Amino acid sequence: MSNSRKITRQQINRVGFVLGFVILIGLWGCEPPATFKEPQPTDTANLTEFPEELQGKYVSQMDNSVLLIEHKIIRRVYDFYNKQHPSQLDSNLKLVGDSIINLTTNERVAIKHVGDSIITHVHSLDTVFKFDDDHIVRKYKGYYFVNQRLDNESWEVKKISFNHRKLMVGGISTKEDIDKLKEITSTQKDTTQVPSFSPTKKQFRQFIRRNGFSEVSEVFVKE
Repeated sequence: MSNSRKITRQQINRVGFVLGFVILIGLWGCEPPATFKEPQPTDTANLTEFPEELQGKYVSQMDNSVLLIEHKIIRRVYDFYNKQHPSQLDSNLKLVGDSIINLTTNERVAIKHVGDSIITHVHSLDTVFKFDDDHIVRKYKGYYFVNQRLDNESWEVKKISFNHRKLMVGGISTKEDIDKLKEITSTQKDTTQVPSFSPTKKQFRQFIRRNGFSEVSEVFVKE
């Protein structure tokens, strides 16, 4: 899969060579505004692999990247061509003939000249989730909850919903979501650090019913 598009500098490069553009890794990567003290929901069995209905190839509705969900792993594939003017290159990059050289690492990437612009082919394959002790999936109330350990006492939790070949990734990022959790779990409202929650299964169910995980970070369509 390939396409030509403009990449903003705010997106995150994961191919190891900064070309003045960056690639968004949308599922995980930013520090969460709220964490949990243990995988969620509690008292729920861990899945040992992704179910067959969830496995497959998905296309992001945000950037046309591809999400591959296999038995025990989620990978993301970026494959596109980036067009830019040489003046847009970072100061540590130098255009030499048909290549761009990173002056810091001496890495070299081939380019094509088209008029006064240069075109670079970007291909990146990133593992964003893999079943192990630090990456746990639980199914509850028709949703898949993806738990990723941040440290010994904190987990980031994402909600995955799948319906009519559409997969949506939901997270906790809005103040409204955090306030709901504080209210449901009776957590002090004056918490200044990243709040950490320890809901019971009943409280977690209540959070879901009150439209918890309302922030949909990405939508994918199954091919």
